[in-house]
Amino acid sequence: MESQFDWNSSYAVPSRVRFRLTPSGSLQAGAGDDGAGEALELPTRQVALLLLFAHAHTAEQAYEHAAARWNVEREIFRRLLEAWISKGLLRASVTSPETTSRHAMFARAIEEYSSGPPRPFPLLSPFELQRPTLYYPGLATREIHDPRAFPWVATLEASFPLIQQEFTALLAGADFARVNRSYTSTGEWAAAYLWVFGAVVEETCRLCPETARLLRAIPGVAEFGTTLFSALAPHSYIAPHCGYTNAKLRCQLPLQVPRGCKLRVGDHEIEQVVGRCIVFDDSFLHAAWNESDEPRFVIVFDFFHPDLTSDEIQYLSILAREKKIAKPYLDQAAAGKKAAWVKASSDDGPTQGEAKLERPEPLAGMLQ
Repeated sequence: MESQFDWNSSYAVPSRVRFRLTPSGSLQAGAGDDGAGEALELPTRQVALLLLFAHAHTAEQAYEHAAARWNVEREIFRRLLEAWISKGLLRASVTSPETTSRHAMFARAIEEYSSGPPRPFPLLSPFELQRPTLYYPGLATREIHDPRAFPWVATLEASFPLIQQEFTALLAGADFARVNRSYTSTGEWAAAYLWVFGAVVEETCRLCPETARLLRAIPGVAEFGTTLFSALAPHSYIAPHCGYTNAKLRCQLPLQVPRGCKLRVGDHEIEQVVGRCIVFDDSFLHAAWNESDEPRFVIVFDFFHPDLTSDEIQYLSILAREKKIAKPYLDQAAAGKKAAWVKASSDDGPTQGEAKLERPEPLAGMLQ
C-alpha cells in the first residue's frame, strides 16, 4: 500500500493495533482488520517513538519531540513513519482520536498481559526512571508537578489544623500495620489505609471523618490508587521503587517530619514541609528516608492523572474492581505486625529542617 505522508498531518495509533511481547523481550505490533495481521518487531527505541502517537501528533511535532530526546535524522524519521503508515500502525487523525488511541492501546495491552502466564507489561515508558507495573501511554509526563495546578491543594492546606487534630486521635485509636517489608530492609514502614483501589477501610475513615470527606472530594482518591497515613520508623530507609501505574499521580501531605527526613523522586530531592502538599508521579523511581530518632508521618493519596477523560477513568475504576487490585494491599496490612513505635510521641513535637545525611546510592544505578 502506498503511504500518504504529510509533515503537517496528525497521526495516531489505530485502536485495532495489538501488542505482543516476544520471548526475547522485544515488542511486536500488528494491525490487521482483526488485530492479527502482519506484525512488526520493534526495538526499544522505536517502541518509544511509536508511543508518541498514542496521543495524536503531527509528524512535525513528533519529530521535534524525538529529536530533542534522541539523535534522529529527519529523513530516517520520515521513512520510519511511512513504513508504519503502510503497515497500518499509524493512521491519519481527522478528528481528535488521541484518547481513543491511547485507551485502545492500553486496553489491548491489558488483554495481552492478563491472558497468559506472568510476564512484563507490553508497554514501557521511554523514560529510564519511569517503570510502573502498568504503563498508560499518551499522558503528559513529569516527575514533580506544581501543587498550584490543582485547586483542591489550597483547600487541603487550609484545613491542615483539622487534619492534624484527627491524625492525633488516629494515633491513639487505631493500629498501624507494618507494610512493604521488601522495600525496608533498614527500619520499618507502617500504614493505616483509608482507601485502596476503591475498597474502603471503615475504621480509619470513621476515626478521621473530616479528613476522609476532604480527600473523597478529589477525583480518584476513593476509586483508584492508595490513600493512607504513612509512618516511617526512626532510622529507616524506603528503597527506590516505582508505583503501580502512571495513570495516577500522588500527593503527599507531611504531618510530622523530624530533621533528617527526605523524599527523592527520580533525580529530584524534595524537602518535606509540614502542612504543604507535594505532588509527584510515583511511577518514577522514588525513595524516602528518616535518619532521625522520631517517627515520620505523612498522608499519601493517589488521584487520577488530569489528562484522563471520563471514559478512561470509568475504565480504570472498573479494571481495579475486576482485577481485585486492592486485595494484595489489604491482605499485607492485615498480616503485618502492629508497629508499636507509632504510638510513641515526641516530647518536642514535630520539627523540620535540613540535615546532613549520607546519600543513598544514586537511583539510576538501582534499576534492574
